[in-house]
Amino acid sequence: MPITAEILTVGDELCRGEITNTNSQHLAERLTELGIHVRWMTSTTDDADLLDQAFSRAAGRADVIVCSGGLGPTADDRTVDVVSARLGVEPVIDPDAKAKMERRFASVGFSVTPNNIRQVRVPAGAEVLANRAGIAPGFRVRLPADAPGRSADAFFVPGVPRELYAILDDEILPRLRAAAGLLGATATGVLRVFGIGESHVDHRLSGLIDGTAGVSLHFRIFFPETLVKLVVRDENEARARATLERLLEEARRRLGPACYGGGDDSLPSVVGAALRAEGATVALAESCTGGLATHLLTTVPGSSDYVLGGVVAYANAAKTTLVDVPAALIAEHGAVSEPVARALARGARVRFGASYGIGITGIAGPGGGTNHNNKPTGLVHLAVAGPNGERHRSRVWADTRDRVQRVSAMAALELLRRILLGLADDDQGGTR
Repeated sequence: MPITAEILTVGDELCRGEITNTNSQHLAERLTELGIHVRWMTSTTDDADLLDQAFSRAAGRADVIVCSGGLGPTADDRTVDVVSARLGVEPVIDPDAKAKMERRFASVGFSVTPNNIRQVRVPAGAEVLANRAGIAPGFRVRLPADAPGRSADAFFVPGVPRELYAILDDEILPRLRAAAGLLGATATGVLRVFGIGESHVDHRLSGLIDGTAGVSLHFRIFFPETLVKLVVRDENEARARATLERLLEEARRRLGPACYGGGDDSLPSVVGAALRAEGATVALAESCTGGLATHLLTTVPGSSDYVLGGVVAYANAAKTTLVDVPAALIAEHGAVSEPVARALARGARVRFGASYGIGITGIAGPGGGTNHNNKPTGLVHLAVAGPNGERHRSRVWADTRDRVQRVSAMAALELLRRILLGLADDDQGGTR
């Protein structure tokens, strides 16, 4: 039988929608990689009765519980108290965590107040989980449900993400691996796709895992990309890894050039690696994207090796003055046009002395489009000028302004990637 898990996140601010619940996503991903089946994800307020109901329900249906939140110093941080009451014990102070807190406070001249002590409590008899990233310790208990005979292996951690990540890596995952010896091995791989939408990705990968036991295939939108995740479970680690590599290779073949990388790759890093491999440089002239494509390229460490510079040529006069786009060209075709995109790319290349120039111009919206002359809102023209000529692409993205800007910047980098790697220009699969 598969080991099942429930993820609980605690806090009024979560239930009011004031913060994004990234903890659940991270926990679910890490537990799934381990081979544990996350079946439920629950958020609850700091109300003690509702918290106790959530604990009982989770312990009644899951084998493992991971709960984040409610371990702070304030009166509404009730996790320790509610768990202690369910176990029929009193909260106690963890001496190691208390000493660590006193040292840290003394180093900055703060005194320890009674509410600070709340942070270093755990239920009596709990297994303490060290927190290298913060003060409040995590803890592990066997949590009983209201239903007779039902209990779960329960882990409790602070809600601060960096503290949760540290305790998860250092304390929880090693314990779960040791306790779940029957899980065997789990191998996971991620492919990153840009330029074709989720439905097209699903269509191309149809039947990929048919007839292969212990494999699951998952899709996630990380706008404007689609992430494809393969999870292989097998009793033998080498066999799991071999199966994963075989399926990843076949998936890459089916996805074609739209699959630009895997794992922790990013499109800017892949483009940067291709530029570096060619000994090439790039410069950009951006209008509707406002410098976003340049920003994306320069988020990569070492990008100064190949990014020479960028210009935000927003106004028509700036296009003419900064990158030598002829005013007559703008007057004849309009700023949002193929000729102007090509001129922006050429101008950036010449101005900076780069191997490649990128030009981007468009109508990001929400207004400004004119359908009567075939220039609707969301129309973007992209161009790349290089040693072997120029390439142009146009798209209409019916979306919000920030999303049009982001997908346009990414599409410009993708166009350069395909040129650098000698790939086909387009997959004709849309972006949704």
